[in-house]
Order: sequence, then structure tokens, then C-alpha cells
Amino acid sequence: MADADLPLGEVVPNWTARAHPLADSQYHKFNGQYCRLEVLNSKTDEKVFQQLFDAFKPVEDRHYTYLKYGPFKTVDEFKEFVHNKEQPSSNTTMYTIFVNDAAVGFITYLRIDPDQGTIEIGHVNFGPQLVKTRAATEVVFLLLEYAFDTLRYRRVEWKTNALNSKSRWAAGRFGFQYEGTWLKAEIAKGRSRDNSWYSIIDDEWAPVKQEFQRWLKADNFDQNGQQLTKLNAKQANPRQRKITDADQEKYD
Repeated sequence: MADADLPLGEVVPNWTARAHPLADSQYHKFNGQYCRLEVLNSKTDEKVFQQLFDAFKPVEDRHYTYLKYGPFKTVDEFKEFVHNKEQPSSNTTMYTIFVNDAAVGFITYLRIDPDQGTIEIGHVNFGPQLVKTRAATEVVFLLLEYAFDTLRYRRVEWKTNALNSKSRWAAGRFGFQYEGTWLKAEIAKGRSRDNSWYSIIDDEWAPVKQEFQRWLKADNFDQNGQQLTKLNAKQANPRQRKITDADQEKYD
């Protein structure tokens, strides 16, 4: 068979590498309706480090179960973790999550590949004050919006321990589509870890974004802040071709 007859991917015309999330200082801070994100690094105020450390203390025994780090014994240990993550070799950009000017969690971009236009949202650490709130959903929306609309990345990923049911559920709720699980991908805290992968691609972002915006409107919440309708980003994602075992069976 001649090479010209082999199936090929779509041509990507006029492709250029995308900017790194930290390339423009005006995007070191994001202001949403219900929360604020600011870059978290060694220069972050000591008060913020203390607030973040304190935020997870009441739930640390369970919170860090599926993470490769933590619990942190001291604030200095947490600061050392942040310092390591800001090194170029870590390929991670961290953000503090503020609600009403209090630091209640942190989240990151990682596996940042400007040349290929791919980026992952990970290290999702929501303190108890943030869990199941509209601010928590807005945090993910702000990072998706920045990646797709400003940086113009082609693909945003979500990776989780395959046993972490809450993270897998959240990925679907936010509109990420399941792509598969890598068995024995890592060893974390002395235990084997399988990683489940999810993604949203640029072709899918417009309707997913519209659903986020609909859900985040103030009139979607009652006077107690409870949602009146659910976020249906998973259903809004128009991905036509789902990844199934049948895709592989034809090659077996």
C-alpha cells in the first residue's frame, strides 16, 4: 500500500506554539463572580500559606488519600511543596483560590505543552468551605476559559486516580469526556496507581462554556445559595465519537 493511501489526521494549518499560562502577568490573577484565583508560589504572602494549611487540617486524613502528597505536618513543609512545584522541571503553575478574601484551596495547570497546545487541570484541592459550592465550579470554569479562549490550547486534560470516584464524577460534571485508564501507571505512597484520563478539546468548548455560564448565573441559585438546576456540561459536550473497547477490537 502506498503511503498516500494510508489514513492521516486532519491538517492543522498555520499552527504556532501557544503561550505559557504565566507568560503574561495580567493573567496571574482571575476575578470571577464568586471567587478569585492568584498565582501561588514562594513569594505568596505568609498569611495565605497559613490559611491554606489550616483549611485542610480538619479533613486531611481523607482529603489526601488519592493524592501523591500530603498531609503536610507543618506550614513550612507545605511551602516546600509549593517551592518544588514552581521549579521549571515540575511544569506546573499553581493558583490559590480565594472566596471572600480567604484562601480556601488551590488548583494547578500541569503537563503544560505549548508546542502541542495541550494542558492539564490538576492538583484540585478544595477546602471544606469550597466543596459543593458555585465558587468551586467557577474555579474550573476560569481555568478552562483561560486555556481555550485566551491561550487557545487545543486540549485540556483531567487525570485522576482510577479509584477516586469523586474526582471521576467531577470530571464528567465539568464536561470532560472519559478516554481510558492506564493500568499501573504510577506508584504513589507505596501503592500501585491506575490513572483515568478525561479531556475537553477546543471543538467542544463553545457549548460546554455556554452551559457553565448558564449554570453560574445568579438567578440559578436560591437565597441560600442552593442550585435551582444542575450543571449539564457532560451532556452539553458534543463529542461525536466516544472511546469504546470496540475501537480496539477490530485490531485484535
